[in-house]
Amino acid sequence: MATAISVQQLAVTFGGRRAPVHALHPLDLTLETGRIVGVLGPNGSGKTTLLRVLAGLQHPTGGNATILGEAPDSARNRVRVAFQPEEPLPLGVLSAPEFLAWVGAELGLSNAESDARAARWLDRLELRHAGNRASRTFSTGMQKRLQLAAALLGEPEVLLLDEPTSGLDPFGSEVVMTILRERAAAGACVVMASHHLLEVEEICDEVVVLHGGRLCARGALGELLATDAHALVVRGLGDADLQALAGDAKARGGEIVRIERPRDHLFALFRRFARSPRNPTPGDDGRA
Repeated sequence: MATAISVQQLAVTFGGRRAPVHALHPLDLTLETGRIVGVLGPNGSGKTTLLRVLAGLQHPTGGNATILGEAPDSARNRVRVAFQPEEPLPLGVLSAPEFLAWVGAELGLSNAESDARAARWLDRLELRHAGNRASRTFSTGMQKRLQLAAALLGEPEVLLLDEPTSGLDPFGSEVVMTILRERAAAGACVVMASHHLLEVEEICDEVVVLHGGRLCARGALGELLATDAHALVVRGLGDADLQALAGDAKARGGEIVRIERPRDHLFALFRRFARSPRNPTPGDDGRA
């Protein structure tokens, strides 16, 4: 895989009333194409600052970053890199199609190409029903989905997302995660800051953990979450056989931590609902 993002000793310091605020201490980071990377950390850890630097919206006070071999704010990266911020949508008087038409013009797309792409994403992200309503009247989830549609309009090679599923119901989150998987499979580098740890665990190939503006950990989830314990999963045994198996494990020096029925998580339950035929009436899904 090729390098999509390269960061060397990147640092950001803001002037404070009493003392400077170090939003990012010098960090080094290399991210590859075709990967989904989660950026984790508590509030104030530097997640949004890192994304804004990569998007060319915040100049670092130390070190440098390159995106697809160029500066984040280069003219070529205006189209090749897209950023979905956590802030509310601008131009709230515009409808969803009008807003995407404005984004397409900013990207230099022809009217026909912009309209075709916009129609595709409005359908995919279930925004067609909004019609000509001003986007300022949208629910939080609808605004978030429109922000993602705008970020996807230019078919970017690097997609920077700040809390992409915040405000979405589980059905909306599933749609978004499916799209992000598709973009990564097509070769894009997807970087998402999120507090939704279950979704990060399910979708991300690797994670970057920030705390206090410092890089604390980075790697594949399997590596970071691994323990020295081993689990034996069996199926088709009755209680008596399970107890016999447990007794054998104890005889061999093992410790029985628990015997329990495995269960799915709630997100998997909602996913099953999402894949079932549904015929909701307008507004019954809470997305209006």
